[in-house]
Amino acid sequence: MVRKICMLISISLLTMYPLHSFAAHPFKTKHANAFGKGNMRFLMEGAAAQVDDHKDIYSLPITAVTYSFGDWTLMGVQAQYKFINHDKEVHSTSGVGDATIFFRHTPFHLDYGHIGAQVGVKIPTANDDRKLGTGETDYELTLIHSYFGENIITHINCGVEVLGNPKHRSSHEAVFSYSAVAVFPLHKRIKYFVEVQGRSGKSVFKNKGLLRSGLIIPISHSLELGCAGGVGLTNDSPDWEARLGIYWTWQRGEEIPHH
Repeated sequence: MVRKICMLISISLLTMYPLHSFAAHPFKTKHANAFGKGNMRFLMEGAAAQVDDHKDIYSLPITAVTYSFGDWTLMGVQAQYKFINHDKEVHSTSGVGDATIFFRHTPFHLDYGHIGAQVGVKIPTANDDRKLGTGETDYELTLIHSYFGENIITHINCGVEVLGNPKHRSSHEAVFSYSAVAVFPLHKRIKYFVEVQGRSGKSVFKNKGLLRSGLIIPISHSLELGCAGGVGLTNDSPDWEARLGIYWTWQRGEEIPHH
């Protein structure tokens, strides 16, 4: 019932407010554009989720740094600090999770949107004995479509993740991943977004989906705050999720492009 109510509210809000174009930074869905040649983007997010009605997972924080080679090309590094609390078990654990390196490029610019791709590799830098990582190397290939219209901005992702199975060493499984987001303003200084994210896998990876909605609040020309809440869409998904983020762009000199 809660999931149905959240979906109805999100759809209703999408039809109630006037729209216009602006650059967007959703929580999970990748976007085709970068942040201006020579600029660096710093991302820091705190997240909390509950799984199986008893295990709380906190990421404090998820941190990423990206460098833009141009308006449509960037590379980045991402890592996170995890705290996992087992309410019905004896132990908890915390520490630095795995690190990810990624490269994104958008070569196609058409009337109906921009098409690009991201490739990435997750390096098993975490202590997997403490359940902070998988102890396996993962690979990612994601196709990205971004539409920057006068009335709405949308990003659609689909791709393949080759994930290392932590229960079977040196065994990998290819899973299909997808996400989509629509972003528009509630007010001159507040942006609202609705986002869906998921993947389809077997064995330990299973089928997961999450519906998320939230706000992006510009504080200055280069600083934004974000907050969001989400609910699981499948039995294998987290029961709920909450996120809080801060995004800052270090400018080399030129204005940040808005496409």
